[in-house]
Amino acid sequence: MPIIGELTEFYRQEGIELCAGLAPIHVGGLPKAPFTWFFREGKSVTDNLGIAVQEVYFLEHVLAAYAPTRALIIGNSMGWSTLALGLLMPKGMVVAMDTAPDPAMREGLALTNRIATRHNLPVRAVQGTSPQDVANIVDAELGGLVDFAFIDGLHTNEQVVRDYIAVRAKATPDAVYLFHDVVLFGLRSGMSEIGKLAGRMPRLLLGTPSGMAILFDEQAHPALARAVAAFAPPETAIRIVRQAAWDWRHRHFARWRRSVKKRVNRMREFF
Repeated sequence: MPIIGELTEFYRQEGIELCAGLAPIHVGGLPKAPFTWFFREGKSVTDNLGIAVQEVYFLEHVLAAYAPTRALIIGNSMGWSTLALGLLMPKGMVVAMDTAPDPAMREGLALTNRIATRHNLPVRAVQGTSPQDVANIVDAELGGLVDFAFIDGLHTNEQVVRDYIAVRAKATPDAVYLFHDVVLFGLRSGMSEIGKLAGRMPRLLLGTPSGMAILFDEQAHPALARAVAAFAPPETAIRIVRQAAWDWRHRHFARWRRSVKKRVNRMREFF
């Protein structure tokens, strides 16, 4: 079920306008353009952006193929992804934790809880730090093992591994783990370490603007595997698109090279 319109309206009712889904080419090539920006009275309210519209669409596919009952999110910010999961898990429970070190982030927690209460969503946002607070928060807020985790906290290779280890200790054996900003923040080595710990590699999702990665047992979740495949194009296709991007960036050089080749061929006709 599409949720983007309803999700956007939640924030407008709180006096917050959004800018989401912009293609980088429309705003000078800014890599962060596709993500969700939050504004109040014409000013940005936080430097921490929400997931992109295309990533909300991805969550819709994931939750249509897989129905978790207890979701944990590490990293709440303004609650955009937390509330999206709340809309997609009406019969489950979603708990988000955030270190919330500054007033803007603490307001993000309060905003998330306020919207969840107003719209009767199964969502709670709490202050806490991963990995040390994960176990206590899961016990206190979820009352059972995590079967879906969205890890979107501090974007370092070391921290993402710590987050995974902490959640795995409080998760079901067939839990699904989704990692945000893997490509955007260079977290591939963290994914490799997690792959060694899990016995299977997270699948890179280059069909998402941040370059997400997802880890799950495909045999346990075949429907989810089919849904995810649409966002994980094969390497052969990626190579062709990358070559097209190179050709486009260097199109002036390519035209010059073709011109030189024509001149050389004409000169050869005289010899």
